[in-house]
Amino acid sequence: MTDAVSGSSNTNNVNPSGSSGSNTPASNPLSDLTNNYTTFLTLLTTQLKNQDPTSPMDTNQMTSQLVQMSSVEQQIEANNQLKSIQSTLAGGQSSQALNYLGKYVEMEGDKFPLQNSTANVSVTYGGTAASATMSVYDSTGALVSSTDVSGAAGTHNYSWDGKDSSGKVLPDGTYSVKVTATDSSGKAVNTTVKVAGKVTGVDMSGTTPTLQMGDMTVNMSDVTTVLAGA
Repeated sequence: MTDAVSGSSNTNNVNPSGSSGSNTPASNPLSDLTNNYTTFLTLLTTQLKNQDPTSPMDTNQMTSQLVQMSSVEQQIEANNQLKSIQSTLAGGQSSQALNYLGKYVEMEGDKFPLQNSTANVSVTYGGTAASATMSVYDSTGALVSSTDVSGAAGTHNYSWDGKDSSGKVLPDGTYSVKVTATDSSGKAVNTTVKVAGKVTGVDMSGTTPTLQMGDMTVNMSDVTTVLAGA
């Protein structure tokens, strides 16, 4: 590995969601309640017209029933408004996700994409790392590469060429990285690892859009930086 960060172009693709369902129309709670409310008023009016003048209806009970029906109607309408707001926000997330297409982004974590035989990792040491090793593992958890990355306190960028310890070129895909570092006295050094990759697609099949970096899926909330010059 060398102290350089580079990337290469992949074909962008977008996977919009698709769905199918039965032809049976969905029930509308507000419409159902409104119909019941109208029926209730009709029955109440009829009952008032035909009530025994010597034994009239209890007005308190009638008023309570009207208030309860109106309250439920307002609650259902509020829920419908919340659903509308949620739908609007989801649409905004989709637009935001599409803006990441073709860009290089960075996130904190141990999994990273190898794209076109290139992967980028940054390591930040809280103190001088007199001894530090970066280990790369494939999707099965097997160690494929081990490199000395000792250095001074601060952030260091590394680029992996996708070759294992014997020089064999490994296929593109998702790999994981682990960095262990100690100072001159053998005490562990606080280490933060960030990985980077190019967004090659956006998956909108779920309730929240996710970013794709080759075969690796990333949540938008995990992205910490959009790299300059990407």
